[in-house]
Amino acid sequence: MSRELLLVLEAAFGGIGIFLLGMRFLSDGLQALAGARLNRWIGSVADNRFLALLVGIGVTCVIQSSTATTVMVVGFVNSGVMTLLQGVAVVFGANVGTTLSLWLLTLDVSQYGEFLIGIAIFFYLFSKREKVRSAAMSAIGLGMLFFGLELLKNGFAPLRGMPEMRDALSFFEANTAPGFFGAALAGGVVTALIHSSAAVVLLVMGLAGAGAIDFPTSVALVLGSNIGTTVTALIACIGSSRNALRAALAHTLFNLIGVLLVTLVWHPFSRACESFSTWAFRGEPEGPAYFTFAIACVHTFFNVATTAVLFPFMRVFVAVVTKLVPVHESEKAEEGWRPHFLDERLIPQTAVALGQAQKEILRMGETCRAMLGELRAILASKDRDEDREEGVFRQEDGLDLAQKEISEYVGRVLHDNVSRFQSDLARRELRQADEFESVSDYVRNALKAYLKIRNAGEDLSDAARAETLALCDSVGAFLSDVLDIVQIGDPFNVPRAVEKSRAIEEQAKRCRDAHLSRLGKTCNSPVKSLVYSDLLTAFRRQNDHLLNIAQTLGD
Repeated sequence: MSRELLLVLEAAFGGIGIFLLGMRFLSDGLQALAGARLNRWIGSVADNRFLALLVGIGVTCVIQSSTATTVMVVGFVNSGVMTLLQGVAVVFGANVGTTLSLWLLTLDVSQYGEFLIGIAIFFYLFSKREKVRSAAMSAIGLGMLFFGLELLKNGFAPLRGMPEMRDALSFFEANTAPGFFGAALAGGVVTALIHSSAAVVLLVMGLAGAGAIDFPTSVALVLGSNIGTTVTALIACIGSSRNALRAALAHTLFNLIGVLLVTLVWHPFSRACESFSTWAFRGEPEGPAYFTFAIACVHTFFNVATTAVLFPFMRVFVAVVTKLVPVHESEKAEEGWRPHFLDERLIPQTAVALGQAQKEILRMGETCRAMLGELRAILASKDRDEDREEGVFRQEDGLDLAQKEISEYVGRVLHDNVSRFQSDLARRELRQADEFESVSDYVRNALKAYLKIRNAGEDLSDAARAETLALCDSVGAFLSDVLDIVQIGDPFNVPRAVEKSRAIEEQAKRCRDAHLSRLGKTCNSPVKSLVYSDLLTAFRRQNDHLLNIAQTLGD
């Protein structure tokens, strides 16, 4: 291997590696700056396809990867957060959003990449403000993008004087139909291997700028990269629901149809892109800067035009993928508890993953509220209802599993590079999940105490039943308030929760005093007396754990 070729390969691997790492830094920094806004954007997606399209563009601009956005959509559709139609609309927007990051590379500042990295590193290392560190991380990533592009530009320059390399690359020249499909296939395969169409487009920019490939070949490689980027989403949907598979398939069909349409007008499309670039660049149509601009135009024109053409047929897309991936009659819903919002594909997007964990924690709280409702119905009735009793025990078993799943999920999120704010949020969620599980334990204990009284052939007096039902109602109302506080995330509501908790504690003490008063006047059995005290204690412990949940917001 010649010295020149070795230098070219070093530039290729070094430039792409630095570019990919820069994309990661830029994405992590922007996500940390966006914070909860990402979840609000995703939560704003309704049946409005235009809004979903804008959300797809915005999220992709933050994440800096249409593939990552599509994988997220697969996770959201799989967990039921999005409908299939909403997911397809977001995927359409992601294909437009991915074009914007490439325009950063057209700025004539690539030679300042090292300078930007050096300045930003000082802020990242020495600043104590979280937002400053996140902004510095984004700046470091942006500088690495420019630095990676500069490495490729300079590293590929020797290719002009290496006819053997140009001859080898001539196999992919898109001047003929076989050459076009060969170039498109090569772009798709490389993109599928490195999971980044942006990196492949960067490589194409470097090769075109060095004169190693002509403009039509560059266009074919860019089109192929758009097909290769769908492979990651298809792999990600393995083992998911059929709706998730449909979302990934819609992404694949979008890009395949787009490439097919462009193939039908191949020469006019290529000439139009080249003519526009020559006009807009206002300079000589040659050199690295020109080709960087022209290839960014190709990427943008393809994705924007495909979205504009296919957007009116979005519902047809949904109908087609639903037909291609039908639901088998033999498929049955799994019994028992399973997570609705947790999805492994979302873990790399820290802010989104923590938002999903919060939804699962609120679901735990809703289950606790349902358990309390069932307990109240059991306490109010003088007749046994074994199905309802068994349902409470089954729900408590489910929340044991929920707490375990959430803890493991959030733990995996913490293993990644997270900001201080995200780390605090993750630990708060771990505490909340643990406290809700404890609430369910004491709902079960209250039921077990009442069943001990019933199994001993006894029952509550009318006065004791009324007091217990009132206490149960108070705890249930407090649980609803705590759920609202957690959902809003407002620490200013914590003092109000403390006052309500004290009121419930006083109510429980009055129930205990009333019980002791009745005990002195009537001849209650020892079993009934002791177990009724356990029943009151179970409600008091529920109140304590609910207060702990509210106070996590004030820590």
